[in-house]
Amino acid sequence: MTMYLVGLLSINCLIGWIVYKVFYRKRKLYNDRFGMVMAMSCSGILSLNMSMIFQFLFVDHIFLGLVLTVLIGVAIGVAFGSLVKFQSLLAGFSHGVVGSLMGNMLGIVIKDPSICSLPTPYFQMIEKNMMIFSVFGSLLVLITILLVYYSLRV
Repeated sequence: MTMYLVGLLSINCLIGWIVYKVFYRKRKLYNDRFGMVMAMSCSGILSLNMSMIFQFLFVDHIFLGLVLTVLIGVAIGVAFGSLVKFQSLLAGFSHGVVGSLMGNMLGIVIKDPSICSLPTPYFQMIEKNMMIFSVFGSLLVLITILLVYYSLRV
């Protein structure tokens, strides 16, 4: 299970790095509106999915995982937001923080269903839910990145 999650995390990091490189090469084409949309959507979905997977990996250290993923979300948001102007940097920063906090909350609830008073059968499906949510999140990252890239081309 750990290797599966590490593999998905590395795939998400690779997707984020490749997309950043592509957007960095084309940064002169962006207006302010596209910069805001790109910074908000890319940093929000990447930080959400990566922080959820980090919470799945850090089983016993919830606070350490929370602090680490918020810092990673900030770095992702600032990286994507710095491609255009300062207002897009602020939007990327805030959406990176919010996305990482949402991913942390989602990961913690999936790992411990008693937090939300979910029924007992959910305790037998924790690993299955972790796999489903991590694959679904990775698909959302891919779809969001493709839509943002498509909007650049149109």
